[in-house]
Amino acid sequence: MRTRFRITLVMLASILAAGDACAVSKEAQEFMNIQSKMAPDQCELQRLSSQAAAAQRAGDQGKRQELNMQMEVVAKRLQANQPRIQELSKYVQAPSPDYQAVMQQTVDLRAKCKF
Repeated sequence: MRTRFRITLVMLASILAAGDACAVSKEAQEFMNIQSKMAPDQCELQRLSSQAAAAQRAGDQGKRQELNMQMEVVAKRLQANQPRIQELSKYVQAPSPDYQAVMQQTVDLRAKCKF
């Protein structure tokens, strides 16, 4: 009986979460979609940056330069999304009802970065 109750609670939480995702404005939804698409590149940039810093500490200039070139490619992909993200960000500021959902997604996406 407890298992059935837990399953019901999980299902209810999932339904409520899905309802929240559907309740955001189209601008917030677009912002969140772009953010999701950018997340792997942001994680990659963090990973490369950490490796470049380690190479610099180790005095390996060749490795550091190689990593910096890789970071440049990733950074350019991220920059391509910046104009639209900046435009949409005005719709998801703190007073917006969408703010909490966007901030939660940001936290969740950052937590997924693994190096």
